[in-house]
Amino acid sequence: MVHVLSSRTLLRPADPDRSRSFYGETLGLAVHREFGTGPERGTVYFLGNGFLEVSGRSSEPVPPGLCLWLQV
Repeated sequence: MVHVLSSRTLLRPADPDRSRSFYGETLGLAVHREFGTGPERGTVYFLGNGFLEVSGRSSEPVPPGLCLWLQV
């Protein structure tokens, strides 16, 4: 039997600074760890029973109608 104790969701946003501001400042998620340097550095947020990693940069904007639901 396997028990999943945590999960990780990975986001590659079109605007990493805006995403870090939203998750860190607006939602107030705690930073679990950071890695790399520069504007595309990675930030991993603690979600309680999982993690949200924001790293890299998407080369395309978010398509219309795309929704992401996080319950924290």
